[in-house]
Amino acid sequence: MSDISSEPVFEFRGVSKSYQMGESTVYALNEVDLQVREGEFLAILGPSGSGKSTLMHIMGCMDQPSAGEVLLDGEDVAKVSASKLARVRRSKVGFVFQTFNLLPKLSVLENVMLPMLYCHRKRADARKRAAEVLEMVGLSDRVGHMPGQLSGGQRQRVAIARSLVNDPRVILADEPTGNLDTASARRVLELFGELHERGRTVVLVTHDPRVADVAHRTIVVEDGRVSESGALTSFVGMVKESDGKEVR
Repeated sequence: MSDISSEPVFEFRGVSKSYQMGESTVYALNEVDLQVREGEFLAILGPSGSGKSTLMHIMGCMDQPSAGEVLLDGEDVAKVSASKLARVRRSKVGFVFQTFNLLPKLSVLENVMLPMLYCHRKRADARKRAAEVLEMVGLSDRVGHMPGQLSGGQRQRVAIARSLVNDPRVILADEPTGNLDTASARRVLELFGELHERGRTVVLVTHDPRVADVAHRTIVVEDGRVSESGALTSFVGMVKESDGKEVR
């Protein structure tokens, strides 16, 4: 397991995200305080609509809070311009989504190259780096395939390779096993564990306590608020009650 630095990569200080619905104010996040430290493997657990994806989007600089501070490497990214936010997002954060988000008319290699090309890197350098990360995720024999020729698990591994190609500080994964069968989901979760062992900071968003169990720390988001102490036991109890079966 990686050593965890004393300095946080992310720090949320009183972060809220609200929306106006007629005369009512609806809070997706409500005064959240949170730290994510260098080299940590964190799971963000919560039911649909709890605010966990909003938390991840703000963490990944895809959205900005209505109130509070969001520090990334000590800089308050809640106050920077949209163009700088895009640069931070491209250079420091890698994203993995439930629906893979691969371009169907590009090959596996070309999909993985894209983030480097967006950063105006040389095409030859992007091709070399993409081949390296595809080998890392066990897909060096699929570089010329199209996404439609791959299984769901393989497509998710391509998405993970794409998230790594710019060598980001943090990998953010939003329900990365949601569209996968059990065997493929297990392989993807093992891959996140391997990336963490190599020193990556990994943040995994999920509604499933079984998926969250692979992380080394779990927080629970419910009604826009974050809990740690005792929250996981309570959430698993809710899942057991709704499913009518033990969660393993």
